[in-house]
Amino acid sequence: MPYLSTNNRLDFIDFLDSNMKAEVKNQFDGKSVMTVMTDDSLSIRMNDALRVDMLLLKLDEPLDTISRVLVFVETFKSDSVYGDRSLKYFTPTWQQIKKDIPLNEIQRRRIRSLGLQNILKWDGKIFN
Repeated sequence: MPYLSTNNRLDFIDFLDSNMKAEVKNQFDGKSVMTVMTDDSLSIRMNDALRVDMLLLKLDEPLDTISRVLVFVETFKSDSVYGDRSLKYFTPTWQQIKKDIPLNEIQRRRIRSLGLQNILKWDGKIFN
């Protein structure tokens, strides 16, 4: 992610470990915020229009010699309600996978949930 320097990425982890807001100044002089980090996922709001989510999934059925895949999701928001997604799969060593990935239903649902945006707007209030 050229948006973030190595120090930015390390700062995210340090800030979250210290129970601080994980916000850094990115390479384009804007602010990026890591909003979620777990053992197998993370979410970064790169700017107001781009969110990046990553999931590390263990496959029930290995693909060739690959037993884990990294799901990389970029969500580009056109406004507060709608967004477009780009979804890519990688090996843990960042080699892009172009084949169909044998995901189970729980994994597919988890990936779909990353695309959920604001789904209801009523009298100026937005509900997620």
